[in-house]
Amino acid sequence: MTNIITGKSFFAIIENGIRNINLNKKRLNDLNVFPVPDGDTGTNMFMTLKYAFENAKKQGESLSDCANEFASLAVFGARGNSGVILSQFFKGVADGLVDFEHVDALGFCGALEKGCEYAYKSVAKPVEGTMLTVVREATERVKQKLPVSSIDELIETFIEQAKITLANTPELLPVLKKAGVVDSGGAGIVCFFEGVLKYLLGQPIEEGKEDNAEQVDAVNFSSINKDTPMDYGYCVEGLVQLKIDSADFCIEQFKAKLTSLGESVVASIEKDKIKMHVHTKRLGAVMDLCQKFGEFLTIKIENMTVQNLNKEDVQEVERILVAEEFGENFNVVAVASNLYMQKKFLEMGADVVITSDITPSSQDFVDAFSLLDKDILVFPNSSNAILTAVQAGGLCPGKRIKVINSRSTAECYSALSVIDLDSKSEDAVDSINQVINSMYKVCVYRAPKEINYNGVKIVKDDYFSLVGNERIICVDKSIENVVKQTVEKTVEEKDVALVTLFYSSDIDEDFAEKLSDEISNLDLYVDVATVSTMENAYGIILVFE
Repeated sequence: MTNIITGKSFFAIIENGIRNINLNKKRLNDLNVFPVPDGDTGTNMFMTLKYAFENAKKQGESLSDCANEFASLAVFGARGNSGVILSQFFKGVADGLVDFEHVDALGFCGALEKGCEYAYKSVAKPVEGTMLTVVREATERVKQKLPVSSIDELIETFIEQAKITLANTPELLPVLKKAGVVDSGGAGIVCFFEGVLKYLLGQPIEEGKEDNAEQVDAVNFSSINKDTPMDYGYCVEGLVQLKIDSADFCIEQFKAKLTSLGESVVASIEKDKIKMHVHTKRLGAVMDLCQKFGEFLTIKIENMTVQNLNKEDVQEVERILVAEEFGENFNVVAVASNLYMQKKFLEMGADVVITSDITPSSQDFVDAFSLLDKDILVFPNSSNAILTAVQAGGLCPGKRIKVINSRSTAECYSALSVIDLDSKSEDAVDSINQVINSMYKVCVYRAPKEINYNGVKIVKDDYFSLVGNERIICVDKSIENVVKQTVEKTVEEKDVALVTLFYSSDIDEDFAEKLSDEISNLDLYVDVATVSTMENAYGIILVFE
């Protein structure tokens, strides 16, 4: 029986919760809303918490200090909507544990209440039937049952109610009921606290194999010898623990010194820790500079000459790609899922492109924002990255950041195609919103499984077109037929002058052009354009303007 939580045991229960999410990550990812899921809720929750746990100091501090440090790191590591809400939940828990050396069941219930409060505040328009409802009703049930005899009983009560609430989420959120699933974020909350309970009961969870574990690529060193010119220097990335008072440390002066030693400098500070990145030939000088102020908690050094010599075999993708020149009046930050769109957005006028095949973290956005000093317009390009970008903006006081409601590559591409990059930021935002709001977007997917949605039966591997996750326009075994029928029906309903086919990595250019010609031959009096994105989350996105 556990009666109190200390700083040391706090990290132990957190670790078990994280491990349990990791073991159930695939199930959480598969618990998705029709038709084609994001497939990343479990991954986002796991990576958010893993980032915080791995970068936190885990011994020798009070519970208050441990909880605060973990929560601060979770905010920076947050990925996706579920990760942001989870990080804010822990920020609230930390606030509820201020000045606690250790906490009993009554005190921990108060911390859970604070966690719920912060989680709800993190969302502009909270939706019931999500993980928010699960943590709120579970906490309310715990509060009703007080006093409880132990932390074990508190967590057991929390889980019992969380499971009941989770099972009821389809009744609160129609889209879940239509899909016949429960909320994946709420399921993640249950998984986390089940892991916590197992630790309290003496049932630690073994570390599971991670689906996204980094693979070490074989590097060919045969072409490198003592005469090889090391022209490119090193890519250095690390987290530095300050050994001086943070009030005596100036991040802007630190960045200036880093810039004098290299390029592609990114540096930000959270409390007493510095996140830094630089490309340099003066590796020793960078190490000396950082150790002048503190010590590395993590460090990654890569020889960029080796990377460039092996580029014929492997195309390297920079996490953050920066334009050679920035916009004069405002800056554009965009998110891309692959190298192709990374370069495309830069060509179209973006100043910084964050590239990630999963949802970027808050830290990724913070690193991008730190490079810029004008008004910043952000294209998250995913509904799951918007909240992360907003949270990151709040971590950058003094920066003027406007997060665009851009939910796809197609919207970003269309907006960048028409906005005047030399205009004022306010005028650019107006133009962008006009473009996005006037777009009528229909997605064409291939069914990953048999689906019955609102009376429409879709067989596995059939193609179907969908408007806004609500209305199916048509279904067919041929993507060609689905596209043409969708265009015909939409042109009948809408005043359309242009149809753009944004096609994924599964569609080759010849087929896309053939499809474009066939649509043009339907005599619908619309112009047709094609754009390759090399993405893999859909087949074709049809944009009608």
